[in-house]
Amino acid sequence: MKSLLPVLILSSLALLPAHAADLPAQDVVMSLPQQHTLGVSTAAPEAASTVFGQELPALVTVAPDQVRLVAAPQAGLLEYMPAAVGDEVVEDDVIARVKSPDLVSLQRDFLQALTQQHLARTGLTRDEMLFKEGIIARRRYQETQSGFDEVNAALDERRQALLLAGMAQRDIATLEQNRRLSTTLQLRAPITGVVLERLAEPGQRLNMSDPIYRIANLDPLWLEIRVPLEHLPNLAAGAAVKVAAFGAEGRLLSVGRDVDAASQTVRVRAELSAGSGALRPGQYVQATIAGTPGEGRYQVPSAAVVRSGQHSIVFVQTATGFAPRIVEALGNQNGKTVIVARFTPQERIAVTGLAAVKGASMGLGGGE
Repeated sequence: MKSLLPVLILSSLALLPAHAADLPAQDVVMSLPQQHTLGVSTAAPEAASTVFGQELPALVTVAPDQVRLVAAPQAGLLEYMPAAVGDEVVEDDVIARVKSPDLVSLQRDFLQALTQQHLARTGLTRDEMLFKEGIIARRRYQETQSGFDEVNAALDERRQALLLAGMAQRDIATLEQNRRLSTTLQLRAPITGVVLERLAEPGQRLNMSDPIYRIANLDPLWLEIRVPLEHLPNLAAGAAVKVAAFGAEGRLLSVGRDVDAASQTVRVRAELSAGSGALRPGQYVQATIAGTPGEGRYQVPSAAVVRSGQHSIVFVQTATGFAPRIVEALGNQNGKTVIVARFTPQERIAVTGLAAVKGASMGLGGGE
């Protein structure tokens, strides 16, 4: 008869009427040999050091300090824009060229100040030598030195004007060497990143400060997660965050203070530190956040938690078999379920063969 027990139990479960699932689970008498025959194995519940909750909708974003807007520093004609949306650019690469008549006057003023500095340096060198030989008075030497300082200040002012006009240091150095005026302004990438938007097109006439590109560094990415109010007590900055579908993970940065009136959720921000390569800004994903573990929270195989009526239960091993125990299931993650319950260090629960145990608890089989 014992050899027919598995067949009888499984056959009976197939014919189980719908209302039988609502019956309360009973203690199961099942010897160790019967457990072995039915494929029932046990394991000790594992205390949950990190509790990941349910999946929540999240928007992939870029940190504000990793976004740069490339704008026209001078009015002019946009001639060249080689980078397309999605292209990677390297810091200091030329990403646009603008023809600007105003640039010529700024370059001319700079070269004039450079010439004045050269003349002032020559005069200072001459007067320094004459002063050391006692030919001129100290006052005259000091006046010459003061004049040189003023010329240097004027040159720095002209250099800063070129930098504000969009010329790079290397382009200014080239201008110093060849002294050739040019109407072409080369705009360089301010950071290494990806082009998110092209905000102008070649042939377009630009005013000063008109936007041309929006570029962002996509490492790391941020998540904006909408979290229901009832979950907030278990969240804190620094909590682990996962996007299981993409293998991405990171840490919670902050928990917002404002509540969305329509959804009664709060925005929390997380930074992804690993596995974000497959994600894109503007993409919606499902994320999970690790809450505070708390006392009495355990992680068990999802198959060990079964439904009985309106309750989730596990079967705790006893001297004579198994006893059902009501638990609270918090969420599933990678084949594991986090539950709230109380166990002694010695207690073990059924983790396989649950069909036989549950069937026996409903009177469909026994230990005889």
